[in-house]
Amino acid sequence: MIKKYNYLFLFIVYFFFSGNKLNAENFSSDQKYGFVVAPYIQQVENSSFHVLWETSLPGTGAIKLGEAEFNVLRPNLNQFFKEKTSCVFHRVAVAGLETGGNYFYQAVTIGENGDTLKGPVTPLNIPDYKKMPVSFAVIGDTQNSPDIWGKLSKLIYQERPSFIVHVGDLVQYGPHKDDWVDEFFKPAKNLLRFYPLYPAIGNHDNHHPNFYRYFDLPSPEWFYTVKKGDVLFIFADTNRDILPGSKQYQKLEKILASAHETWKIMVHHHPVYVSEEGFYGNTWVQKSVHGDPNEIHLKKLYETYGVDLVLNGHAHFYERTWPVSANRINTENGVIYITTGGGNDEYSKFAANKSWYDARTRVTNHFLYINIFENNLYGNAIDSSGNVFDTFSIQKKPDYERLNAPYFSGGSSCFLDKYTVKIQNLSETGKIFYSIDGKSLKSAGTEEVKIPIDKTTTISSFIQNEKGKSRTAIRTFKKLPVLSSGKKKAEKIKAEYFEGNWIALPDFDQLTTDRTFFLDTLSLEPIQPRAKDHFAIRFTGSFEVPQTGIYRFMIESFDGSRLIIDGREIIDNDGIHYEIRKENFVALKKGTHDFEIQYFDYVRRETLQIWTGTKPDQMKWFNNFIVKQ
Repeated sequence: MIKKYNYLFLFIVYFFFSGNKLNAENFSSDQKYGFVVAPYIQQVENSSFHVLWETSLPGTGAIKLGEAEFNVLRPNLNQFFKEKTSCVFHRVAVAGLETGGNYFYQAVTIGENGDTLKGPVTPLNIPDYKKMPVSFAVIGDTQNSPDIWGKLSKLIYQERPSFIVHVGDLVQYGPHKDDWVDEFFKPAKNLLRFYPLYPAIGNHDNHHPNFYRYFDLPSPEWFYTVKKGDVLFIFADTNRDILPGSKQYQKLEKILASAHETWKIMVHHHPVYVSEEGFYGNTWVQKSVHGDPNEIHLKKLYETYGVDLVLNGHAHFYERTWPVSANRINTENGVIYITTGGGNDEYSKFAANKSWYDARTRVTNHFLYINIFENNLYGNAIDSSGNVFDTFSIQKKPDYERLNAPYFSGGSSCFLDKYTVKIQNLSETGKIFYSIDGKSLKSAGTEEVKIPIDKTTTISSFIQNEKGKSRTAIRTFKKLPVLSSGKKKAEKIKAEYFEGNWIALPDFDQLTTDRTFFLDTLSLEPIQPRAKDHFAIRFTGSFEVPQTGIYRFMIESFDGSRLIIDGREIIDNDGIHYEIRKENFVALKKGTHDFEIQYFDYVRRETLQIWTGTKPDQMKWFNNFIVKQ
């Protein structure tokens, strides 16, 4: 016993005087290999999969693979897939497998100093969805809750899913490496070595390189599709611009219009429908918009192109809607939305009264387990005690055929003089029917119809074959008047600063200015000193339009804002709210134009950002266009 205490004393003395923490990163040349992140799999396809892991020191990674055999005492790992370079972040692709095959794999790292680090030998099945259902688990908002995530991961493993879907907010703060290593991967290491995880990116993940480093997903990793059997999963990024004029929205619309799979499932972090008590309007004192204002417009797109299920998180509870379409329950053609932010120990609360679309709600830690086979979907919501507290199902008719609504190609819905509307049938069957401004129905070809217009026009269209017709796609194409130029160039941006307790943008002309600033850039930062909360600013100046055309403007603010160009209101983003984005299109003549941007802050953080451009994938900061003398 005395000898034991002597060793302990020497250890404490050494630790005190060395000043080093006892962890793998502080040992020097005699450090042995260890896993920072244990091996886990990604992208299990019909004939391949990927293995990722991270080690404490550089080395060359490899995967030893063997096919499962009968009557053996241990797996025969006789195939070898090796990295080309030494590194600490390892990614190895394993190919040449058979659908439905059973295999074993082991990750091995050979260090630069000759040490060898071996991961566990793990069984792996390549699912054959022609024989078996598409079975998957869904989890969300695991940030800052490693104990809950660890417990739920063990319950998910008991269900033996083929893969896992995560609806975002994997970690508390994306730039913190410890959040990924210690709070996400370690609690679930014995789940993720067996089953690949497909995540949507959440607001807490911060688009940090850590997200892209730790996941090997189809490109681009913030917006991608995954096909499993006859099910198409689409992962969108609702932290980015997804308004109708955005590149992401247009890409999503085309994917939905051309998808031939029986099932379409959307995955993104923020909700289209949700009954949280205060996220989108305090239900104890006011009306709620019942969904994220940046995503509410997506419901029309989902309804038009027959999305079956939308999975999201953000609110830390469980809510399943009835099938909804056109703002009412529609059990035949509606979309089911499920908020499943069950991985967090900070719970959200429900609205004061039951929402019309709410089928089932529960405040509890949970995950979903869903099976899809042929024309049937079955889902269970399972709490942290392993109890099923909600079940749901979707059945399609035995003779169901995917007949998508037509697609308006070209992306733009605004024009200057004349425009040719192109309606495409991407269903590869049926005939195009359309109506102009609600007038008589016309039939056209089977692949594409072109309609010349020279005024604002609303066109509705559907596809019909011998079995039936698709849903109707409707779009209004606007002819925009061109705002003339020839304005006087302002030498500086004028910023008038006001203090007051407003809940909406004030009438600035009736206020007395507290301070006036002349700025080189449109920003809140140089307006100092300013109050922490309860202030307003009116910016005025001029900007240069390089060429005559249609410009898309987008403004994001927390709280309210308004954009005025040449005395005309372009975007109204008023009210008390968090970061909400709004867009509009305006035709501008080449030359100088006046602008006025109004903004007020009520409480909390202050945000004001404006973008513009002629193409959705070439949006630039509005500051780039402002005249600077």
